Amino acid sequence: MADTVSFLQNGYNGEVLEDLLTYTAQGNDTYREGLIHIKSGIQHKYTLPAIKLGEIIQDNVPTPTSNHGAKGPNGENEYQFTERYLIPQDFMVYLEFNPRDYEKYWKFAQPDGNLVFRELDPKVQATMLRLLMDKKNEYIGNAIWTSARGGEAVAGITTPVDCIKIGRGKEKYFDGFIKRVIDNVNATDAETIAGGQVIISGNTELADGEAVEQALYSMWKKCPKQIRKKSGLSFIIGWDLWDAYDQYVSDKQVKYSENTEVNKYRFKGKKIIPIVGIPEHSIVLGEFTTGMESNLWMGVDFANDTDVLKIDRLQSNSELFFFQMRMKMDINIVRPAEIVVHTAYRITP
Repeated sequence: MADTVSFLQNGYNGEVLEDLLTYTAQGNDTYREGLIHIKSGIQHKYTLPAIKLGEIIQDNVPTPTSNHGAKGPNGENEYQFTERYLIPQDFMVYLEFNPRDYEKYWKFAQPDGNLVFRELDPKVQATMLRLLMDKKNEYIGNAIWTSARGGEAVAGITTPVDCIKIGRGKEKYFDGFIKRVIDNVNATDAETIAGGQVIISGNTELADGEAVEQALYSMWKKCPKQIRKKSGLSFIIGWDLWDAYDQYVSDKQVKYSENTEVNKYRFKGKKIIPIVGIPEHSIVLGEFTTGMESNLWMGVDFANDTDVLKIDRLQSNSELFFFQMRMKMDINIVRPAEIVVHTAYRITP
């Protein structure tokens, strides 16, 4: 038996491996709060189609007016077909370690012979995987919102002073939510504005709780009427803005709650969901769920079941082992015209 050991050789089947792959995305606030739909198994490209119909109502007559597929003078037979795409991009999770450093934690598993993973209890291997994934949770959670393909220099986005930069560090493999929004509202090409354009309700920095409240009112007023009653409609906000808003509401003369209590996470009856990952001075309003109706989708892929997670000795004369996980990921918004955003981030002139 070769030294290379995959989780398949320890009783994990392909279905479980797919779950392990999505765990990378699930271990962050965006997924934990149920704000994103994950589509796995996308090897190259996945199309997100949408159709908008024109006039379909006519007078009741014995023989309907037919244009044989042509567009009528009042929009009959008119429909707009648009496509947006998920195109997962490659990146890698990698860690080297010495198993002997953890011998005391593995004593209960009683490994036989050399301390290699094929002789170790699968539960211990799963624990090691969770430790590895926990270390990457922050990256995935941030990248969903602040990543930019090509990195900060290519993103061309002006950042508020002392705030998170779009495309910073390793957040360079795919375009995150803020980059998608800014590209959409400044674009003229059919692909980028497919599904309409995001509604920008404001672009000022939100210095205090009062400014946050005003931004929430403005966003609600600009929210399309046809989506206001959707159960998944939510405000997404960072913890810094929520804390400022919570204190402002508590300090009002007519209090919503006692100072020692947190105010309700709601505005106009819609949930306010504070998360880690969304950048400063930014609030988002839209339909965000784990279902297919969500306006935020993530696409992920893996090459094949045996290569999802690779555990191997670094080299034949070494005690070191490594974890290696090659992944592909992308995110996109589905119906831009149904998203309202307040953000101080803007395209660089």
